[in-house]
Amino acid sequence: MFIDNITIIISIIVLLLTIASVVANPFFRSIKTKSTKDTTIELPPLTVVVLSQNNVEELDKHLPLIFSQDYTPGFEVVVVGEKGDLDLEAVLAKYADNKNLYATYIPKRSLFMSKPKLSASLGIKAAHNDWVIMLNASCAPASDKWLQTIAESIDSNTNLVLGYSNYKNDVKPYRRFIRLREACYYLRAAAHGIAYRSTGANIAFRRSEFISGDGYRGNLQHVYGEYDFIINKFARPYSTAITLLPDSFVHNDCPTKKTWTEYCIANSHVGRHLERKALMHLSYTTDALFMYINYAILITTGVFAVLTGRWIALAVAALCLIATIALRIFFVKRKCNIFSEHLSAWSIPFYELSLLWFDILTKLRYIRADKHDFSTHKI
Repeated sequence: MFIDNITIIISIIVLLLTIASVVANPFFRSIKTKSTKDTTIELPPLTVVVLSQNNVEELDKHLPLIFSQDYTPGFEVVVVGEKGDLDLEAVLAKYADNKNLYATYIPKRSLFMSKPKLSASLGIKAAHNDWVIMLNASCAPASDKWLQTIAESIDSNTNLVLGYSNYKNDVKPYRRFIRLREACYYLRAAAHGIAYRSTGANIAFRRSEFISGDGYRGNLQHVYGEYDFIINKFARPYSTAITLLPDSFVHNDCPTKKTWTEYCIANSHVGRHLERKALMHLSYTTDALFMYINYAILITTGVFAVLTGRWIALAVAALCLIATIALRIFFVKRKCNIFSEHLSAWSIPFYELSLLWFDILTKLRYIRADKHDFSTHKI
């Protein structure tokens, strides 16, 4: 066993790269929320706009969770569905005695505007309150304090509030891991600068700004992204509040494999048309490159050390590999604790290493997809 200049140089490079790869990690970076609540601001009455599209069963299951919200200033619920949907009308009839329930309908055929965006626009315009919270019928509030915790993030400098949204725990853990990782990027961007997009539903915004800003004008041609385009268009620097309190979370029902695949492809399409995408893509790419390069260098160093008899370099590479895996698991589990997620520790390294193949597969599916499926303006 000997120490030469090559061993020293290799060891230093391996150590520095390991540190860099652990730090260049969305799970490592903190997400700060406002430390104090402005008690001079009175909590506003809220309107919950629920978009129902071919998910009447979920609507029937989740409406009671919305109506049971403990929110003193008061709230109303506006359900938006398709005209002539007899199943939807039957569900709404069950809650007809609730004076805070309103319904509005979109036509069966929508020209030049996607049904989700048309539904959102009609629901927002039908709201009687300025602050609107929008979510899908497939979403379930995690607590009866959901509205309360969202509203407590509102102050005079806030025009958007983002809450956490992910699938329920019965959904495959890999899908929940992907959404959790995305949320770490999007919530941090909102907390430390300007909001970019979200992982799904659970956003609050001002109706007056939506209407005065012509709503979805500028991206009407895109079928998907009814939440992302609101955030991307109306976000202002340091004017978006985020809440990490478990009571503010919403959980989506389990999607089918087809629905999950369509979501990933649509997510890729929407991302190409959002403002400020370059910085987000740079951050994502940098994190992934550091992770893969670190693993590749550690393995290469180990092989080189064995072949050349540099056992100290082998020991350093082995320790750095163990430290890399352990630290990356630790940081993911720490975020899991914050967001009440449950992921097994042993699966996390495999989930992270599969990100490259997941991204490649999604891009290939998007390339092969019919681009007319993403646009209301058919040519």
